[in-house]
Amino acid sequence: MNHTERLKAVWRDVYDPRQNVTDVIEQYFDEDYTQCINGVTMDRAQYIDHVMEQKKNMVVDTMDYQHIIEKDDELFALYYPKGKNSSGLPVEAEVIAYYQFKHHKILRIHGQVRLIHGDLSDVDMKS
Repeated sequence: MNHTERLKAVWRDVYDPRQNVTDVIEQYFDEDYTQCINGVTMDRAQYIDHVMEQKKNMVVDTMDYQHIIEKDDELFALYYPKGKNSSGLPVEAEVIAYYQFKHHKILRIHGQVRLIHGDLSDVDMKS
């Protein structure tokens, strides 16, 4: 599985309501994982809490991948997650992100997320 396929599998499984968030993150994310999104930094444990909060408030129906560039253990991606909040209203974001992989797991993400539709609390982006 190349990193592009892995990235798509990650987001499919992370936001699958039947999947356990902790198990999925253990499978796909390095134990030293860190991310910086919109200037907010999280380690792996904080990221698990963040995703669990998101899954309480929204469902991701699709990921529309516009561009993915992969080289060695690095990947850049532009994609649009789309779904609904707990009230059934649309949630859509634009994600521009850099991924670094280590031993086929995500080690680091650095990116920007712009909410197109929805409320910041729906996607746990209050900070």
